[in-house]
Amino acid sequence: MVEADEQEILANVRALLALERNYLAEERTALAEFRTGLAVALLAPTASTVAAYVLTVLEVGGTPLFDLFCFIFFAILAFVGVWISFRSRSKLKKISKKKKVLKDRQAAVIRSSKAVHDLLGDFISLEDR
Repeated sequence: MVEADEQEILANVRALLALERNYLAEERTALAEFRTGLAVALLAPTASTVAAYVLTVLEVGGTPLFDLFCFIFFAILAFVGVWISFRSRSKLKKISKKKKVLKDRQAAVIRSSKAVHDLLGDFISLEDR
């Protein structure tokens, strides 16, 4: 009976560790989105300058419509970049909260069994929980 209990606790620990691995993958994805948003926002001035140069070479430049087009192009790129960054930042906050709850549950499961604590106690920090 005790062995079945220990097996169940180990199964719970494996499930919690797999869930943590999934959260880490989600966190990497959100960080990549954040990086992409920053890159788009920082490339907006350069891209609008290139667009202005290309339109000047085509002799479309010098009109108020040309200036408006360049400004709108810059504003849209900058807005999209900032929006992607803010959206990914909110995802990161949610994932961080989920990871904290998960760590607390891992600590509770590890504390519930001496055998599991002896096995995993060195790998998972329980002091700050």
